[in-house]
Amino acid sequence: MSLNKYTLDRFEGDYGIFLKRPEETDQLLIHRSEIGLQLTEGDLVSIQDDGERYIIRLLAEETSETKKSVESILKELKNQNKQ
Repeated sequence: MSLNKYTLDRFEGDYGIFLKRPEETDQLLIHRSEIGLQLTEGDLVSIQDDGERYIIRLLAEETSETKKSVESILKELKNQNKQ
């Protein structure tokens, strides 16, 4: 039984495409019917594979912190481009 952290990259058709953290190079495709949560792109989750199904938990605090960090970096980049 493995537990890993992933970022929801996108939805393609009936599948959620999750990227394994921290490198985000390995993909995991999970059918929407197995997700069981209301997720949006960029959400961080823990995914446990018990061999029969996926147990997915939203990491709300980590998601919020990561989104704030990305917004700060984008704002900084935009300000650099204005100079």
